[in-house]
Amino acid sequence: MTWTRRRLATVKDQLHFEGFPRQWIPIFELFGVSWSHCIPPPTSVPLATDLEERAVLSLTQAAAKRGQLRVLVEAWSALEPLLSDVLYRLDRRIDGPKWEATSLPLTGWQSYGRPEVQAFDRLVLKTINLSSNPTAVLMPCSRARPYNASRTHRRIWRALKREGIDRDAVDVLVVSSIGIVPQTLWTHPIALAYDSGVPDIWRILRLMRAYFGRSHHQSVIDCLEFAPYSDCLGIIAREGLIDHVRAGPERRVRRLPSP
Repeated sequence: MTWTRRRLATVKDQLHFEGFPRQWIPIFELFGVSWSHCIPPPTSVPLATDLEERAVLSLTQAAAKRGQLRVLVEAWSALEPLLSDVLYRLDRRIDGPKWEATSLPLTGWQSYGRPEVQAFDRLVLKTINLSSNPTAVLMPCSRARPYNASRTHRRIWRALKREGIDRDAVDVLVVSSIGIVPQTLWTHPIALAYDSGVPDIWRILRLMRAYFGRSHHQSVIDCLEFAPYSDCLGIIAREGLIDHVRAGPERRVRRLPSP
Protein backbone atom coordinates (compact mmCIF):
# COMPACT_ATOMS: atom_id res chain seq x y z
CA MET A 1 0.00 0.00 0.00
CA THR A 2 1.52 3.29 -1.12
CA TRP A 3 0.26 6.59 0.11
CA THR A 4 1.44 10.05 -0.85
CA ARG A 5 2.44 12.20 2.08
CA ARG A 6 3.55 15.79 1.76
CA ARG A 7 4.22 18.39 4.39
CA LEU A 8 2.24 21.59 4.41
CA ALA A 9 3.99 24.85 5.08
CA THR A 10 1.89 25.69 8.12
CA VAL A 11 2.69 26.68 11.64
CA LYS A 12 2.15 23.10 12.79
CA ASP A 13 3.99 21.63 9.78
CA GLN A 14 1.03 19.29 9.35
CA LEU A 15 1.14 16.12 7.25
CA HIS A 16 -1.24 15.90 4.31
CA PHE A 17 -2.33 12.49 2.98
CA GLU A 18 -3.36 11.71 -0.58
CA GLY A 19 -4.30 8.47 -2.30
CA PHE A 20 -5.18 6.57 0.87
CA PRO A 21 -7.97 3.94 1.14
CA ARG A 22 -11.25 5.64 1.96
CA GLN A 23 -11.94 3.61 5.13
CA TRP A 24 -9.42 5.97 6.75
CA ILE A 25 -11.64 9.03 6.30
CA PRO A 26 -13.45 8.74 9.69
CA ILE A 27 -10.25 8.34 11.72
CA PHE A 28 -8.54 11.18 9.82
CA GLU A 29 -11.53 13.42 10.53
CA LEU A 30 -11.59 12.44 14.21
CA PHE A 31 -7.94 13.37 14.75
CA GLY A 32 -7.94 16.39 12.43
CA VAL A 33 -5.61 14.97 9.79
CA SER A 34 -5.37 16.87 6.49
CA TRP A 35 -6.31 14.73 3.47
CA SER A 36 -7.60 14.73 -0.09
CA HIS A 37 -8.26 12.28 -2.93
CA CYS A 38 -8.78 8.86 -1.40
CA ILE A 39 -8.99 5.57 -3.33
CA PRO A 40 -11.07 2.38 -3.01
CA PRO A 41 -9.75 -0.21 -0.54
CA PRO A 42 -7.11 -2.46 -2.19
CA THR A 43 -8.92 -5.43 -0.65
CA SER A 44 -12.59 -5.75 0.20
CA VAL A 45 -13.63 -3.95 3.40
CA PRO A 46 -17.29 -3.92 4.50
CA LEU A 47 -18.98 -0.57 3.87
CA ALA A 48 -15.83 1.14 2.56
CA THR A 49 -15.77 -1.02 -0.57
CA ASP A 50 -19.44 -0.32 -1.35
CA LEU A 51 -19.50 3.42 -0.64
CA GLU A 52 -17.93 6.20 -2.67
CA GLU A 53 -15.79 8.90 -1.08
CA ARG A 54 -18.66 11.38 -1.00
CA ALA A 55 -20.90 8.91 0.84
CA VAL A 56 -18.22 8.02 3.41
CA LEU A 57 -17.51 11.68 4.04
CA SER A 58 -21.22 12.42 4.37
CA LEU A 59 -21.63 9.64 6.97
CA THR A 60 -18.58 10.92 8.81
CA GLN A 61 -19.79 14.51 8.91
CA ALA A 62 -23.28 13.44 10.03
CA ALA A 63 -21.79 11.39 12.88
CA ALA A 64 -19.59 14.31 13.90
CA LYS A 65 -22.59 16.64 13.94
CA ARG A 66 -24.39 14.26 16.32
CA GLY A 67 -21.33 13.91 18.54
CA GLN A 68 -20.91 10.27 17.50
CA LEU A 69 -17.78 10.39 15.32
CA ARG A 70 -15.77 8.42 17.88
CA VAL A 71 -18.44 5.68 17.84
CA LEU A 72 -18.25 5.54 14.04
CA VAL A 73 -14.45 5.30 14.12
CA GLU A 74 -14.59 2.44 16.61
CA ALA A 75 -17.13 0.61 14.45
CA TRP A 76 -15.04 1.03 11.31
CA SER A 77 -11.82 0.05 13.08
CA ALA A 78 -13.42 -3.29 13.90
CA LEU A 79 -13.58 -3.99 10.16
CA GLU A 80 -9.83 -3.83 9.51
CA PRO A 81 -6.93 -4.82 11.79
CA LEU A 82 -4.67 -1.97 10.65
CA LEU A 83 -7.26 0.64 11.58
CA SER A 84 -7.63 -0.96 15.02
CA ASP A 85 -3.88 -0.90 15.56
CA VAL A 86 -3.56 2.75 14.50
CA LEU A 87 -6.46 3.82 16.73
CA TYR A 88 -4.88 2.00 19.69
CA ARG A 89 -1.58 3.80 19.12
CA LEU A 90 -3.08 7.24 18.54
CA ASP A 91 -5.17 6.98 21.70
CA ARG A 92 -2.02 6.52 23.74
CA ARG A 93 0.12 9.13 22.01
CA ILE A 94 -2.06 12.15 21.31
CA ASP A 95 -5.17 13.73 22.78
CA GLY A 96 -8.29 13.27 20.70
CA PRO A 97 -11.33 15.56 20.70
CA LYS A 98 -12.76 16.35 24.11
CA TRP A 99 -15.72 14.17 25.10
CA GLU A 100 -18.81 16.37 25.36
CA ALA A 101 -21.64 13.89 24.78
CA THR A 102 -24.22 12.76 27.31
CA SER A 103 -23.63 9.07 26.60
CA LEU A 104 -20.50 6.96 26.43
CA PRO A 105 -21.11 3.70 24.51
CA LEU A 106 -18.37 1.13 25.00
CA THR A 107 -18.83 -0.97 21.88
CA GLY A 108 -15.60 -2.98 21.92
CA TRP A 109 -12.05 -3.08 23.23
CA GLN A 110 -11.23 0.03 21.13
CA SER A 111 -13.61 2.02 23.31
CA TYR A 112 -11.43 1.60 26.39
CA GLY A 113 -8.64 3.56 24.72
CA ARG A 114 -10.69 6.73 24.76
CA PRO A 115 -8.74 9.52 26.50
CA GLU A 116 -11.64 10.16 28.87
CA VAL A 117 -11.76 6.50 29.91
CA GLN A 118 -8.01 6.44 30.54
CA ALA A 119 -8.32 9.66 32.55
CA PHE A 120 -11.09 8.09 34.63
CA ASP A 121 -8.84 5.08 35.37
CA ARG A 122 -6.18 7.43 36.72
CA LEU A 123 -8.73 9.34 38.77
CA VAL A 124 -9.92 6.12 40.41
CA LEU A 125 -6.41 5.36 41.65
CA LYS A 126 -6.21 8.83 43.18
CA THR A 127 -9.25 8.08 45.37
CA ILE A 128 -7.56 5.19 47.16
CA ASN A 129 -6.31 7.34 50.02
CA LEU A 130 -9.93 8.35 50.72
CA SER A 131 -10.69 4.78 51.80
CA SER A 132 -10.77 4.18 55.53
CA ASN A 133 -12.07 0.65 56.07
CA PRO A 134 -10.23 -2.70 55.94
CA THR A 135 -13.18 -4.40 54.20
CA ALA A 136 -14.52 -3.61 50.75
CA VAL A 137 -17.83 -4.72 49.28
CA LEU A 138 -17.74 -5.20 45.53
CA MET A 139 -21.09 -4.57 43.88
CA PRO A 140 -22.28 -5.29 40.33
CA CYS A 141 -22.99 -2.70 37.71
CA SER A 142 -26.57 -1.58 37.18
CA ARG A 143 -28.44 0.27 34.50
CA ALA A 144 -29.82 2.69 37.08
CA ARG A 145 -27.45 5.54 37.84
CA PRO A 146 -26.15 6.60 40.19
CA TYR A 147 -25.72 3.09 41.48
CA ASN A 148 -27.44 3.70 44.80
CA ALA A 149 -30.70 3.98 42.80
CA SER A 150 -30.31 0.37 41.71
CA ARG A 151 -32.92 -2.19 42.77
CA THR A 152 -30.21 -4.85 42.54
CA HIS A 153 -28.04 -2.96 45.01
CA ARG A 154 -30.94 -2.53 47.41
CA ARG A 155 -31.64 -6.26 47.24
CA ILE A 156 -28.00 -7.08 47.98
CA TRP A 157 -27.80 -4.66 50.87
CA ARG A 158 -30.92 -6.12 52.46
CA ALA A 159 -29.24 -9.52 52.39
CA LEU A 160 -25.94 -8.12 53.70
CA LYS A 161 -27.73 -6.39 56.55
CA ARG A 162 -29.25 -9.72 57.58
CA GLU A 163 -25.70 -11.07 57.73
CA GLY A 164 -24.65 -8.24 60.04
CA ILE A 165 -22.74 -6.15 57.47
CA ASP A 166 -22.85 -2.46 58.35
CA ARG A 167 -22.72 -0.30 55.24
CA ASP A 168 -20.94 2.48 57.10
CA ALA A 169 -18.18 0.08 58.18
CA VAL A 170 -17.08 -0.95 54.67
CA ASP A 171 -15.91 0.68 51.46
CA VAL A 172 -18.30 0.12 48.56
CA LEU A 173 -16.96 -0.34 45.04
CA VAL A 174 -18.73 -1.18 41.80
CA VAL A 175 -16.91 -3.34 39.27
CA SER A 176 -18.18 -3.02 35.73
CA SER A 177 -16.96 -2.70 32.17
CA ILE A 178 -15.77 0.87 32.85
CA GLY A 179 -13.55 -0.47 35.64
CA ILE A 180 -13.55 -0.07 39.41
CA VAL A 181 -15.82 2.74 40.56
CA PRO A 182 -15.50 3.81 44.23
CA GLN A 183 -18.62 5.24 45.81
CA THR A 184 -17.08 8.70 45.80
CA LEU A 185 -17.18 8.65 41.97
CA TRP A 186 -20.70 7.30 41.45
CA THR A 187 -21.91 10.72 40.28
CA HIS A 188 -18.93 11.37 38.02
CA PRO A 189 -20.07 12.15 34.43
CA ILE A 190 -18.24 9.10 33.07
CA ALA A 191 -19.84 6.77 35.62
CA LEU A 192 -23.27 8.18 34.80
CA ALA A 193 -22.86 8.08 31.02
CA TYR A 194 -21.17 4.81 30.04
CA ASP A 195 -23.06 1.86 28.62
CA SER A 196 -21.49 -1.42 27.59
CA GLY A 197 -22.19 -5.03 26.92
CA VAL A 198 -18.61 -5.78 25.88
CA PRO A 199 -16.32 -6.07 28.93
CA ASP A 200 -12.55 -6.40 28.57
CA ILE A 201 -11.75 -8.99 31.25
CA TRP A 202 -7.96 -8.63 30.98
CA ARG A 203 -8.32 -4.88 31.52
CA ILE A 204 -10.47 -5.47 34.61
CA LEU A 205 -7.81 -7.80 36.03
CA ARG A 206 -5.12 -5.17 35.49
CA LEU A 207 -7.27 -2.47 37.10
CA MET A 208 -7.96 -4.72 40.11
CA ARG A 209 -4.25 -5.34 40.51
CA ALA A 210 -3.51 -1.61 40.36
CA TYR A 211 -6.28 -0.69 42.80
CA PHE A 212 -5.93 -3.40 45.45
CA GLY A 213 -2.15 -3.35 45.12
CA ARG A 214 -2.27 0.19 46.51
CA SER A 215 -5.26 0.04 48.83
CA HIS A 216 -5.19 -1.23 52.40
CA HIS A 217 -8.19 -3.55 52.11
CA GLN A 218 -7.59 -6.82 53.89
CA SER A 219 -10.83 -8.54 52.90
CA VAL A 220 -13.41 -8.26 50.16
CA ILE A 221 -17.05 -9.33 50.06
CA ASP A 222 -17.78 -10.46 46.51
CA CYS A 223 -21.31 -9.49 45.44
CA LEU A 224 -20.43 -9.12 41.76
CA GLU A 225 -22.79 -11.74 40.32
CA PHE A 226 -20.58 -12.02 37.20
CA ALA A 227 -18.24 -15.00 37.19
CA PRO A 228 -15.38 -13.48 35.10
CA TYR A 229 -15.05 -10.54 37.51
CA SER A 230 -15.12 -12.91 40.49
CA ASP A 231 -12.40 -14.96 38.78
CA CYS A 232 -10.25 -11.83 38.50
CA LEU A 233 -10.82 -11.18 42.18
CA GLY A 234 -9.72 -14.73 42.98
CA ILE A 235 -6.55 -14.25 40.94
CA ILE A 236 -5.43 -11.14 42.81
CA ALA A 237 -6.27 -12.85 46.11
CA ARG A 238 -3.95 -15.74 45.16
CA GLU A 239 -1.34 -13.15 44.25
CA GLY A 240 -1.51 -11.84 47.83
CA LEU A 241 -3.08 -8.44 47.10
CA ILE A 242 -6.09 -9.33 49.29
CA ASP A 243 -5.95 -11.51 52.39
CA HIS A 244 -9.48 -12.88 52.21
CA VAL A 245 -12.36 -13.00 49.74
CA ARG A 246 -15.81 -13.82 51.05
CA ALA A 247 -18.75 -14.69 48.83
CA GLY A 248 -21.70 -12.33 49.09
CA PRO A 249 -25.35 -13.32 49.42
CA GLU A 250 -26.40 -16.02 47.01
CA ARG A 251 -28.54 -14.69 44.23
CA ARG A 252 -31.96 -16.28 43.90
CA VAL A 253 -32.60 -17.23 40.28
CA ARG A 254 -36.21 -17.54 39.18
CA ARG A 255 -36.54 -20.76 37.22
CA LEU A 256 -39.05 -21.17 34.42
CA PRO A 257 -41.61 -23.97 34.91
CA SER A 258 -40.90 -27.20 33.08
CA PRO A 259 -42.95 -27.66 29.90
